[in-house]
Parts: sequence; structure tokens; C-alpha cells
Amino acid sequence: MNKLRAGTRGSELALWQTNWVCGRLLDMHPALDIEQIIIKTHGDIVTHENFGRDWPVGAFVSALENALLGNDVDFAVHSFKDLQTAETAGLVIAATPPREVTHDVMVTREVTTLEELPHGARIGTNSPRRAAQLLHMGNFEIVPIRGNVPTRIAKIDRENLDGVVLAAAGIRRLGIEHPRVIELRAEQFLPAPAQGALAVQARADSEAAEVSKVLDDPNTRRCVTAERAVLARINAGCHTPVGALARVDGERVSLHARLFTDDYAHVAEGVEVGTEPQAVGVALADRLMAELKEKT
Repeated sequence: MNKLRAGTRGSELALWQTNWVCGRLLDMHPALDIEQIIIKTHGDIVTHENFGRDWPVGAFVSALENALLGNDVDFAVHSFKDLQTAETAGLVIAATPPREVTHDVMVTREVTTLEELPHGARIGTNSPRRAAQLLHMGNFEIVPIRGNVPTRIAKIDRENLDGVVLAAAGIRRLGIEHPRVIELRAEQFLPAPAQGALAVQARADSEAAEVSKVLDDPNTRRCVTAERAVLARINAGCHTPVGALARVDGERVSLHARLFTDDYAHVAEGVEVGTEPQAVGVALADRLMAELKEKT
């Protein structure tokens, strides 16, 4: 195969991620010719609605998957955390490249530590996971916001916010430097499952899938598999307040997860260690769900 068509969303971050993947593929396969095709997803078109329980599953990926299934593109590059947990028939994750940093950051108006934030500080996020953890850390007002990374940062001034919470991976990939950034390390603020990871998706048994395998990082795939197994087990979507982060040490996978009730009032947290990522995720999800059931 000499030419591949890469499907991508049109946001600045999505284009950066697709350019990065295409660049690595061309490094490994210099004879390739890759054309990038921008596809608008539901999430790109419906920009005025905040996430909620009626938000469609796969809002940022379904259009790309349909383009793959319709043979309009040969592979697509996703932020792995945007993918639904159920596999789409006929498609495979051909590669999970080495992961970026996994943690969140808070970009603020004035302060550089959490302790300096005022009582009732207005913090922008549309993520239930982030909102739940913020409310368990302090007395904050959560302001729902949407938009790409630069847009959300701009809303600090536009909507009179004290800060916004973002994935550190997106900040780094876009090369954004801001004078006031608070690192929210996983020990206190667990990231979304698969945060910082990319997924290269292609049709099963296609040449594009075979070509893309060269980008796969086994340790990243093992971590993401464990984290997403938690989501799948609790049947979680983008509105479920759950954080998870796995680490690999040789053959061992250590998974830390935190699950909240929908009203954020109760939380269950734990760690599971094992050698099979899927089993580790399922076991920890079962334990956290049982613990939450006892509390409620």
C-alpha cells in the first residue's frame, strides 16, 4: 500500500495528534503517502450543549468510525478516552502509541497552588469526574464549559472563572505555556481512563491496520486495557464520575481507581494488582461498585 487516508477531527489538538501519528508512520514507512481527511463529529457540530445523560455515546468518534466502515478513510486517530468501551464490529485498535503524561492541570487566573484558591472559587469543567474530585477537595463552584483547549483557557477571562481543569497531555502537545498552572497529580486527582493515550483505529485485517502496528506500545496498551475494563464493567460513559490510572512493572499491572455516586456524595477507592489487565480492571470495578452499594 503506497497511499493511506487518515481520518481526523478538525480541532487543533486532533490535528496535532494525527500529524504526530502520520509523521511516525512515515518515519517507519518512507514510501507511504498519507492524505488527511477532516471529518466533523457530533461533538464538533453541537457546540452549544454541555455533556449530560442524553449526550450520545461516541459523540466524538462515531462519524470517524462510520467513515472507516464506509471505506472513506483507511485509519483514524482518536484520543483514546473518547472511544466507547464496546468494540465496533469490523474495526480494531491497530496501535496504541506511547502515552503522554496522564494527569490533569488547573490553569488559573491568579494563583499557583490549590490552597490559594478563594472559598467558592469558580472552576470550569464539563467532566463529572473532575467535578466530583474538586468538590471532595474543597468548596468550589463548578461551572460547566465546553470547547477546545485554547477556548476553555480563554473562558477564564470571558466567564470570570478562577480556573479551568484540563488534561496536561493536551497542553503539552499544543505547546501552550501559561504562567499559572497547578499540577493535579494522580494521588489526589485521578485522570480519566486512557487519558493521554492515542488510539489508531482501522478496519480489521486491513493493510492500514497491519502498517499501523509498528506504532503500538505494549505497556501503554496494557495500562489502557486495565483502565477501560473498569469503565466497561460499570457500564460507564462520559457522564460517570470515575477516574482510573494503571502502571506496569514488568508483568504486573497496578490499577488505582476512584468511583463516585452520580450525586458525588459517596466515593469508593482502591488498588488492584495482577498480571492480566482485563481481569485486574474487572476485579477492581466489582469491588468499588460493591463498596458504593454498601454506602448508599
